Order: sequence, then C-alpha cells, then structure tokens
Amino acid sequence: MKKEERKPQNTKSLIISIILWTLGAIAVLLVLFWDVMFQDPSMKLFVMQKPIAGTDPIEYQTLYGFDAMGYWFSRNYSTLVFTVVAIAVVVLLVAALSVIGRTLRVKNKKIATTLSLVFSFLKWGVIIAGVVIILTKWMPGQMKAIIASIGIIALIIGLGCQTLISDVVAGIFLVADDAFEVGDIVVIDDFRGTVTEIGLKTTKLEDTGGNVKVISNSSIHTLVNLTNALSLAIVDVSIPYEENLARTETLLVQRLKDMHKRVNGIVEGPYYKGVEDMADSAVILRVIAKVKEEDRFQVTRDIKRDIYIFLNENAITVPYPQLTITQGPNPADHPEWVDKEKEENKAQKEIKKQQEESRNTEQVNDVK
Repeated sequence: MKKEERKPQNTKSLIISIILWTLGAIAVLLVLFWDVMFQDPSMKLFVMQKPIAGTDPIEYQTLYGFDAMGYWFSRNYSTLVFTVVAIAVVVLLVAALSVIGRTLRVKNKKIATTLSLVFSFLKWGVIIAGVVIILTKWMPGQMKAIIASIGIIALIIGLGCQTLISDVVAGIFLVADDAFEVGDIVVIDDFRGTVTEIGLKTTKLEDTGGNVKVISNSSIHTLVNLTNALSLAIVDVSIPYEENLARTETLLVQRLKDMHKRVNGIVEGPYYKGVEDMADSAVILRVIAKVKEEDRFQVTRDIKRDIYIFLNENAITVPYPQLTITQGPNPADHPEWVDKEKEENKAQKEIKKQQEESRNTEQVNDVK
C-alpha cells in the first residue's frame, strides 16, 4: 500500500500549529515559573499577603510564587468550583436548547419561525445570566459595579462589533416583516434551499443535497421566497419536422386533460402553451403546470415520463441528431486527374525552390 502523500499546504499548516503550540506552552511555563527564575521581589508576578495568626495588631507575611498561588487557591477554591459548575451548566443549557431547536418540528411555519428566534434569545440570555452570576460570586455586594462593568463592556462591544448588532437587528426585522419563515424555500445569494433556522445573528438554509449554508442576517440584501406562490413545472417536448404538428397538438391536449390523475403534485394544469422553438432538427412544444415549489422537480420528471409514454403510444417519433456521410469520387476512375497531380507536384517543387532562394529577403522593419 502506498503511503499517502502529504500536501505542501497541510505540511505548512502542521508546522505552524506545532510552532504556535510550542510558543503557547513556553508562555505558560514562563508564567508559572517566573517567580522561581527571578528572585528579585520587584520582579515577582504572584505576590500575596498572608495574615500571621496570633499577632495584635495583625501582621502579614509576604508570599511569592507557588506559595502565593497555593494560598490564593486555598481561599478561593469554593468560588472556583462554583465557577466551573456554573460554566458547565451554561454550556449544557445552551447545548440542550440547540438540540431542542433542531429536533422540534412544528407544522405551522409562523410558530416554527417564532420558536427559532425565541431559542436564539434564550441561548444568549443563558450566557449573559451565567456571566452575571459568576461575576456576582467573585464580587459579592458589588452589584452596582457589576452592572456598570456590563454597561461598559456592552458599549465596547457595540463600538467594536457593529456587524453583530446589525445582524441582530436585521434578524428581528426579517421575522417582523414576514420576509420568510422556517420551512420556506428561498433563494439568497444564488443559493436555493429550505430555511431550517432563523437566529439572532444568522439564518441557515439547507438544499436538497443536504448542504447547509449559514448567512449573516445583515448580508441578506436580495431574497426570493419561492414558497409564497405556486411555481411552474416546465416541460419541453421535441417532435421531428416530418411529424404532423396539428395531429400531435390535438392528441397532446387530450392527454393533458387527465394527466393530473396520473401525476401527483399538480395543483393547476397542465397546460399546452404552443410551439416554443424551431430547433435544428426538431419542433419544440411547451407544457407547463403549476405546483408547489417543493414538488417542482419531481412533478417535472413525472410529466416527462407521462409524455414519453404518450409519444410511444401514438407512434410519434422523438428526434435525434443524424449524420449523413457522402463518399467522395475515386481518383482511379478519373485518369485525367493524373496529369493534374503531376503538374501540382512540379509546381510545389518550384515554389519551395523560390522560397529557399528568397529566404533572406524578407522585410524586417515596417519602413516602406
């Protein structure tokens, strides 16, 4: 078995990853062992003041390095445990909301759209609530300071993440304006798919192949909602020029009258629209039917099958490209051509001779 060749791009990415992980490990080790490497108190990173028991007034012992870190952990381990548990609970709640949002199936599109937006709100609400609770645990009795900090953070986020805010506002207006709903088939940026989720920041589309496209709400400038109205299933039928057009049209119209009984998914029609084109080897007839967008492709296939059966039943041929080959005359049957061939060969020799003799007399410059 041949060894799999590693692409240069993959090798480059691997080298960059190794370098970054190495630098990160060195940075962590430097932080942890900084106080061990530098004995000067002014260079210490971890410094804690530990009260000495039994002293009045209270005296403090200065701790450095691992001693300071150990003392800090001994005083804050309960808060650390609470923080880890709170983060785990927030992650689990967000994951649970995501799973419920993906698996919950509601037939009413309006309710499904509202639920999608509500779940998105809930996920962000859980994250914000978790941050506030953790800050309250670390800063007890300082709710005003926490609220002020959150306000400052929100202001910084607002200035630095204007795109995020635009996505959120655009998502709210998309739902409020009923531009589309979960379950609708839409075309956005030349991508046709079914809306599976409308969130605060993004909208997700899934095409018939299972490909999912995530689009920022603020980048949705042009949108075609194919679900709002019935779509057209268009079928072109080719017949040869030799076929009787009037007879074919009469039989085809009769066939279309009861086609909806054989083809499921036709809402209106089908209708015969007439001669669409006169191609190189066929006359093109057009048939249309109004269907739901989600049924358009399958109905088109079923109509084509039914029309093909109709053509066979009525001995109407289907045109196909034909090639006519004509064999040229045999020179042996024309002796008079022999002299002409000799003259042609003689002329070619004279021409080549003239070209050789005049090889160095070609015009080089454009000066006349």
